[in-house]
Amino acid sequence: MSKELFFETDAAIITRLGRELVAKQETALIELVKNGFDADATGVEIVLEGSGPKASLEVRDNGSGMTRRELIHGFMRLASDLKVESPRSPRFGRRRSGRKGIGRFAAQRLGDRLVLTTKTEAASVGLRLSVDWRRFVHGRRLEDVTVDLDEVPASGGPGTTIRIELLRDAWSEPQLRRCWRGLLALQQPFPVIPVIPVINREDIDPGFNVRIYRSGSEFEDETLVTDMQTEILDHLHAVIEMKVDDHGCAGWCLSKNEFGPVRNWAPIHHEHRDAAQPPNYKYLKNAIMKAYYVVLDPTLLSSLVYTRVRDVLSKEGGIRLYRNGFRITPYGDPDDDWLGLDEAYVTRTVLMPIANRNFFGVIQLEDPDGTLFEEHTSREGLIETSSFLELKGLTSSVLVTAGTQLAEDRGRKTRAGRSSRSSAGRALTDFSAVKSAAYAAREAAERLAKDKATPEAQTAAQRAAETVNLVEQKQEELGAAEAQLADEFAMLRFLATLGMTTSEFSHETGMTFDAFRLDFRRVFEVAVQAKLDDRTFGEQAARAQAMLNRLDTLTSYLNGLAAARSLRGMRPVSLSKAIETFQHGMSAQATSQEIDLRIETPPFDALYTRPMHEAELASILLNFYTNAVKAMKRSKNRRQILIVADRVDDTEPQVRFRFSDTGDGILDDNRERIFDPFFTTRTAPSAGASDTEHASGTGLGLWIVNQIITNAGGEVSLTAPPSSYSTCFEVWLPPEAENE
Repeated sequence: MSKELFFETDAAIITRLGRELVAKQETALIELVKNGFDADATGVEIVLEGSGPKASLEVRDNGSGMTRRELIHGFMRLASDLKVESPRSPRFGRRRSGRKGIGRFAAQRLGDRLVLTTKTEAASVGLRLSVDWRRFVHGRRLEDVTVDLDEVPASGGPGTTIRIELLRDAWSEPQLRRCWRGLLALQQPFPVIPVIPVINREDIDPGFNVRIYRSGSEFEDETLVTDMQTEILDHLHAVIEMKVDDHGCAGWCLSKNEFGPVRNWAPIHHEHRDAAQPPNYKYLKNAIMKAYYVVLDPTLLSSLVYTRVRDVLSKEGGIRLYRNGFRITPYGDPDDDWLGLDEAYVTRTVLMPIANRNFFGVIQLEDPDGTLFEEHTSREGLIETSSFLELKGLTSSVLVTAGTQLAEDRGRKTRAGRSSRSSAGRALTDFSAVKSAAYAAREAAERLAKDKATPEAQTAAQRAAETVNLVEQKQEELGAAEAQLADEFAMLRFLATLGMTTSEFSHETGMTFDAFRLDFRRVFEVAVQAKLDDRTFGEQAARAQAMLNRLDTLTSYLNGLAAARSLRGMRPVSLSKAIETFQHGMSAQATSQEIDLRIETPPFDALYTRPMHEAELASILLNFYTNAVKAMKRSKNRRQILIVADRVDDTEPQVRFRFSDTGDGILDDNRERIFDPFFTTRTAPSAGASDTEHASGTGLGLWIVNQIITNAGGEVSLTAPPSSYSTCFEVWLPPEAENE
């Protein structure tokens, strides 16, 4: 006789499944937090209360809560398929992350008692589920073990709180931090400024944030253990902000700077880099940005923090873009370089680190009418309207400008790498052995002082401690010197490459001119003869001939410098001849810029210097000249440059020249810093600008001038300008000795 039978489930299965499915307590806690993410919560708070047997753990979310049906047929039902039927959350459309049916096992893994309180937006009362896991013991049927479900007065908004009592394990702060890091993927995107929709849309996902707190007792306030701010953002070195108002007026600031002083709000325009008061943007309006910046150098961050920040920013670094509260993709995605930062960094490895992984930021655009920014029909990216192009140029310029000033504050540049250790590096390693010996001597002296307690022993211990302090100080100084030497080497390598490129260009251009100079002259003659009555054509031909003559003159001047430098030998150089040659080579360029270039040199004194490279003097003059041209363009003064050379026979004979211009001058606050590397008052170009534009705005020009003059045994300084001039650089060089 047949009989229908049913499987019976022993209540102990809850315990067995809990421990086997969720081996680690950290994993169990992460699964409970994921339930909040799936319920469209914008934030979850984890609170660990008390310690020992009375400790409890609460997971509070502000999600949608659960109805009675969802609680009974979802949370309390083994192998529930609610998440299979609804793979996305109802409000924000999030892809559900929680593992199917594991929530109640995670709660059982953490402690012996569960109290779950939940409320939906529409409910007038809340629900409280109480479960004592100790009742699920071997020998009882699962369906015979009851749990309590009660209605409770509603308080606050919707959400769910899971309270775990009688915890099975103790919790350390490192474990709590590991839980937070395990939830990091859910917290993407996580804006660094609140994304506030300018239109009333409740389906905009504002992100998801997890905070972990701890309190010692019920009478003690909760203290924050970890969140995005403490784990990531607090460790980043700088905060860069940008804003554009509804008139198109743009400004930027450094509100945090661990390498130096903060920078207050200053106006900026990427196409008017030298303007003290740049014009407003024509199209771009109502944009704000906040970007965190970090130098990914293990010497600047602790090992754990460095690894954490590096891993996060390698995936999430960059500048995200929001329009009217909506995230616009692909801007800020791992493979997107919409601002050209990665390209700029890769192609200029000796400059400051400005790749996407060095930034973590958000731009908000307010464009409710959709007149400034328009999406592609595919909803992937924005059409490159004038507003969007201005936004790209401005944002990139702000980030590069800030990166340049941060590099200046650091006094060094981050390099892509070094192939071998320098001699200073080896000396630093050797110095560590000296420090170890000093530590051993101090410990021996302290033990002796402790054992004998005589005045001599005390004095020896004190001197040993002073020796250790001195050794540590010298080691720091040596390390700083090594970094400075490495940076100078990197800068010189970059400048050498630029010099070789310039030399090759001028050489090839010169050869080209030699080949077609006569042909062009004949073409001009025939063309002008054919159109003798065409006055406009005659003016155009004359202007073209003048431009070609100017380019020919500049090329010849550069070729002469390259030829002088290629000799590589040093010899006494005539300062008078160098200045006269400079005037001859730059006269056509000066005339085209409406600059009156004047020189005054002694008629019967060549003013020979000690042995140096002739090209170095030309480089100094050319640097002063280019700075003067930019300064005169910014001012409304008449454009005039005066170079005066003479000999000074004081207690220490010197040859000297003064370079004066009528530009807008140098502010008093900047006079002490103009010879520092990376110091510049110019706004940086956008990351996508040409190499020439980037090379002209690095703040290295006057630093190089100072290095050349100092290495030659001379001095350079700012001095009082002659009447009607605004700026004057004075250069002193040692004269040729009798035996040279």
